[in-house]
Amino acid sequence: MSEATEELALQTAHLNSKLGVPGSGARRYAAAMYLYVRGQISPEVLEIYRRCCHDDLEDPVDLAKFEGLSVILLTH
Repeated sequence: MSEATEELALQTAHLNSKLGVPGSGARRYAAAMYLYVRGQISPEVLEIYRRCCHDDLEDPVDLAKFEGLSVILLTH
């Protein structure tokens, strides 16, 4: 596995961090920023992750769906 592939797998795992784990909101947002730079998520979805980053229990996917945004769940 290449270094870039390993990094993508790691960031995807962070994006899908379990809700409620201390620090998971910030970890999901950092992963979302990584994927945004790669062109894999939209600015609107990145904003959802930013809004949820301070609440480890807030589900960004649910919020995005509530706001009518399409979210593709990434897996590696």
